Amino acid sequence: MGNTGMDRHSAPVEEELSSPFLLVNTRQKRSIERIQWRLPPSKSHAIRWLALAAQSEQKVVIHNLAHAGQDILSMRRCLGQLGVRITDLNHRGEVLVSGNDSSVKPPQGTVSWCVEGVGVAGLKPPNSVLDAGNSGTALRILMALCARLKDPVTVDGDASLRSRNHDVMAGALEQLGVKVSRIEGGENLPLHLVGPWNPTGSLTLDISTSSQPTTALCLAAASLPSPVRLENQGIGVSLRHSELTKLLCEQTGASPSIHQGELHPWTPKIDGSSIVLPPDASMLSFAFLAAKVSQSLVEIEHVPELRDALGHEVLFEFAPFFGLQLKDSTISNVSGGQHAIIDLRHGNDLITPVAALLALAKGGEIIGAQHAAYKETDRTRGTVALLKQFGLDASYADGRLTVPGGQQLRSPEGPVETYGDHRMQMTALVLAMGCEGDVFIEGADLHEVADPEAIQRWQAVGVAIEPLLKRTE
Repeated sequence: MGNTGMDRHSAPVEEELSSPFLLVNTRQKRSIERIQWRLPPSKSHAIRWLALAAQSEQKVVIHNLAHAGQDILSMRRCLGQLGVRITDLNHRGEVLVSGNDSSVKPPQGTVSWCVEGVGVAGLKPPNSVLDAGNSGTALRILMALCARLKDPVTVDGDASLRSRNHDVMAGALEQLGVKVSRIEGGENLPLHLVGPWNPTGSLTLDISTSSQPTTALCLAAASLPSPVRLENQGIGVSLRHSELTKLLCEQTGASPSIHQGELHPWTPKIDGSSIVLPPDASMLSFAFLAAKVSQSLVEIEHVPELRDALGHEVLFEFAPFFGLQLKDSTISNVSGGQHAIIDLRHGNDLITPVAALLALAKGGEIIGAQHAAYKETDRTRGTVALLKQFGLDASYADGRLTVPGGQQLRSPEGPVETYGDHRMQMTALVLAMGCEGDVFIEGADLHEVADPEAIQRWQAVGVAIEPLLKRTE
């Protein structure tokens, strides 16, 4: 179809200057004895709680957002376009006022957000494109939330999100009576949605490549005009994430039958009108890798609880296989280690840093992570390509990533390609700490998607890291 006439509402970008590379200078790197490591808030928890709080009839305070990444900010920004007011609070609970759009960058001193819920019928049609940035989770939840609206809505994302396939989510909405179409000349995004939805009783959902459509439909079910039954197809992946969604929905008043795929409307109610977000357990993988590469002690400010690990608890289980131990919030190197076979069916975000850990330890195989091919980039083969740039061998075939052990890092011969993927960039950043000389890493700000402090923590221990500015053509 043609142009919708809607403007994009997204974070401002520099038109003349960009920072395509990070320069990591290890020439004068001193021995690092100890690294302080603060994990960012869990974006999985944050984005889900934002969706539920927005549909409540309460003012809900969400804590531990001082270091929220761009994925969380994208969800906040889009909810603002849908008429949900979100304000910033300092550690005393006082409202902070910013002259700029705080959904792009909350003011300094922000530690919590106050979400003023509009109820299940209170979302308003946006007057511009909903840009989910890099977040596939936010995009799919927003698509489902907008299914209730009778006015047309256009959703979009960054180049990485545009390259991903969204047919499962689009097909689910079409089964609910929503018209979904691509913009003429576009890629997988933008998508044009025309509701409102008109459920007919059930819909079929392929759960073999992602759990995000399940999450999106469960969260949006609060405003369903009639019950819907989800009929799953395929072997489910990342099920800890969809289980989290169903648990949060039930905690806020949804029928327990949501666990069996029976979706009924409800008005979300948050006990105490307050939520404390846990740290992001998936980001712990980079702390483990940092300990291995730098041979340093890594002190974690707040170790995630097992119940909040969302499939990433395999890190705790396999730490000894990597020659590491986590004790009293400190990751340290220990003797030993052994060949490991690690199933990442429910934790595929770990594939790249865990593969690097295997290479530097005793080697092993990663299985069950075929669906990592559907992330920001194809992380199955992308992981092999990234490791190769650091002199580390790995191979992927028949759903298995095989990594020989006992390997040594080698300084890259040129700029390190990270394929527009923040977890690739963050893995490269840590591996650079084990190299000699300058290392150039593509994507200077990719880490800000999930962990804004990824560079600062290395600078704090004396590593020289700076973006290289280059004029765009």
